[in-house]
Amino acid sequence: MNVTDLLHITRPLQKRGKYEGKLGRLVLDSRTVRKNDVFIALRGEKSDGHHFIGDAVRKGAMVIIAEQIPGEKSKNGQSPEAVLPEDRLIIQVANTMNIVGELAQNFAGYPAESMKMIGVTGTNGKTTVSTLVYQVLKSLGYNAGLLSTVDTRIGDRIEESRLTTPDAVTLASLLNEMSNVDTAFAVMEVSSHALEQQRVGGIRFDVAAFTNISQDHLDYHRDMDAYINAKRRLFLSLDREAVAVVNRDDPAYVRITEGCHAEIWEFGFQDDKDFRILDEGPEGMVLDLDGMIVSTPLAGRYNAYNVAQAYLICLAAGCSKYNVAAALGDTYGAPGRMERVVLEKSAGPVSHKSTMPSVFVDYAHTPDALDHVLQALHEARRKGQMLHVVFGCGGDRDRTKRSKMGHIADQYADVITLTSDNPRTEDPQSIIRDIREGITRNDHLFIEPDRRKAIRAAILDADTRTMVLVAGKGHENYQEVHGRRKKFDDRKVVAGALSEWVDRRLPGKNSPGGADKKITGGLNRNKKKRVN
Repeated sequence: MNVTDLLHITRPLQKRGKYEGKLGRLVLDSRTVRKNDVFIALRGEKSDGHHFIGDAVRKGAMVIIAEQIPGEKSKNGQSPEAVLPEDRLIIQVANTMNIVGELAQNFAGYPAESMKMIGVTGTNGKTTVSTLVYQVLKSLGYNAGLLSTVDTRIGDRIEESRLTTPDAVTLASLLNEMSNVDTAFAVMEVSSHALEQQRVGGIRFDVAAFTNISQDHLDYHRDMDAYINAKRRLFLSLDREAVAVVNRDDPAYVRITEGCHAEIWEFGFQDDKDFRILDEGPEGMVLDLDGMIVSTPLAGRYNAYNVAQAYLICLAAGCSKYNVAAALGDTYGAPGRMERVVLEKSAGPVSHKSTMPSVFVDYAHTPDALDHVLQALHEARRKGQMLHVVFGCGGDRDRTKRSKMGHIADQYADVITLTSDNPRTEDPQSIIRDIREGITRNDHLFIEPDRRKAIRAAILDADTRTMVLVAGKGHENYQEVHGRRKKFDDRKVVAGALSEWVDRRLPGKNSPGGADKKITGGLNRNKKKRVN
């Protein structure tokens, strides 16, 4: 990248100063600027990069890309507080966000062009679909990479992810790493934030998938129309050689694909003889996917959509339908997505999963996601089996979904425990009160703001005929309280409680009665508040 190419891509409104030397990196954070770097000032939700132009210059940035020239006032009367030396170049553009993705890919040498790009967007199912596709491709012997909410996988390296879709510069760097290890397929989740902020600009997707749309992120997007339009950007970017795999059972698919030039593959399970659920239960499903029979260990009707979409994505990517169908039988999807927690080590006669409560951890944190997972467990439970849900809602986020999630839990669960999710800077009790507005019952409703205590109490109170769903955090290994993150993993807390459940039922412990005798000390012993 040289200055001439930079000016060609940015198409500046005006430029000041002059620089003809070698360009360094493209940088978004002024704190990481080094000599000769190009600093691009982005306007974010919480900060404005224009306020840090002076810092970037002092640290050695030779080119500044911004929407305002330092020293010139904008319509609101504000101006970046920086004085640029004459040997620095400032490029003024209409909107820095609109060009950051293209610039980042250019600086990295367009690494996405060396591999097939697969993008998955939608409210729910992105992580499971992306992970299933990645697992199938790996099992078929392809060198695949994954960028998901849970983790980033490049070659043999696995790292925890911080965002569903990284910022444009980080994303370009990760794709460059994939290219360097000869990755054939890059599978990535594409969030609405990333699409709105042009983080995936400059990337040509070969396959794009739409899972579904439901209420989420309305604290960022103005309304559902804006949210859908953000998702639609992915499909408007596709060329005629690409394939769009869309769930037509979601009415939004019509809006999503409007104006899309790619070949569109539709699928659905409603009134469709080509896609059917032949058998389902808590241990998995048997699906007929356009004539191919697929047996999957994933449970729940919504997972039928995830498996079907992963199947079609792999076919669109060029894989054999026979190989894909066989591989899907051995894939378990993403961690923390309808994940059943069982004890790894034998702990005596009650350690087998069939003689313990069935405990599932799921990331469901939206009304639609909670509805799907609770409905799936409600339909899969055996006769006489009780369903107990433990969940909360995140703080400092969309408040309108809280009562809706309470109403959904009220519909499907026999017992409800309301607790904290990531309260962030909000009062957990205030969040719980919002959730309670959607719940009509007073019996079998418990309040325990301490999430660890809530999970432990629900499991210790359970017997072998109980299914417990711990919803909201899934794979996350932290809890954000008072604006700070502390270590917390639902799966580890569940495993510890299950181990304690087993210990209490081992011969010689507690009162006689064996594994089927219910042990008190769960809900009441923990002084968990019951609402009457």
